Amino acid sequence: MRGVALPGNAAAPVQLGDVRRLDLLTAPAVASYLQGDAAAILPLGPTEAHGRHLPLGCDYLIALATAELAARRANALVLPPFPYSWPGATARLPGTLRLPPDLVQQVLLAILEGAMAQGFRRLALVCAHGPDVHTATLAARHAFERFGRPVAVHHAVPGRGTTPQERELAAAAALREGDDPGQGETSRLLAAMEILGLPAELVDRASPAGEGVPLPQALKEPLRASGAGFYFTDLSQHIPTPRGHDVPAARAYLEAAGQAIAESLEAMRHLPDAEVYSR
Repeated sequence: MRGVALPGNAAAPVQLGDVRRLDLLTAPAVASYLQGDAAAILPLGPTEAHGRHLPLGCDYLIALATAELAARRANALVLPPFPYSWPGATARLPGTLRLPPDLVQQVLLAILEGAMAQGFRRLALVCAHGPDVHTATLAARHAFERFGRPVAVHHAVPGRGTTPQERELAAAAALREGDDPGQGETSRLLAAMEILGLPAELVDRASPAGEGVPLPQALKEPLRASGAGFYFTDLSQHIPTPRGHDVPAARAYLEAAGQAIAESLEAMRHLPDAEVYSR
């Protein structure tokens, strides 16, 4: 990536190197980057309770780590994470901050508009939170219809991947999760923290494992699948404390998700802007 000379010091160009986060870069470095076919990735997720052992930023930290992996492959920049996604069923658990889904979509749309106005032509959203399947996808579609530019949406959650490698890794992850509930999300967060340079001690691995209070059987599939109709009533219902974890396997999945995002951004180089939709 090209450097740009700082005023009054032509011998000291700005070099981005491995730094991909927009909020950690200087304005001259970003201006230099924007001279090319610029790409940006917006990680998002809620601030919500995740069992008794995981920090509340779990989902957006996983999304941020995945975005950084993707940015290195795609020569993209990572926008500051949006940590206020609609939480869904965790809204009544301690610490969860709830914004309504329509407001979340409006804010995401505004962020995407701001990025486009700055000159980012290729954009992707990455999330690791179930209800973002609805909010992020609708925001991306709204952005396309309003501005005529496609926005990719990727979910760094096994079972929602778009590539054969993601699906293969997800199948193995599902077997481990079935044997040890909570292991998958715990492992993905530990892998994300490793990528981001955060201390693993933020995860309370001393918290006792246990299934806790089960959901009523009638709520487990028909309502949960649609993201509507119930609230969790006990911390153990949303990510129980597992017996163990598998960080290398989780890291492999995040790497695969990052590769999928990079491939989407590369494909966007060849997509023309569409006609803006009007009613």
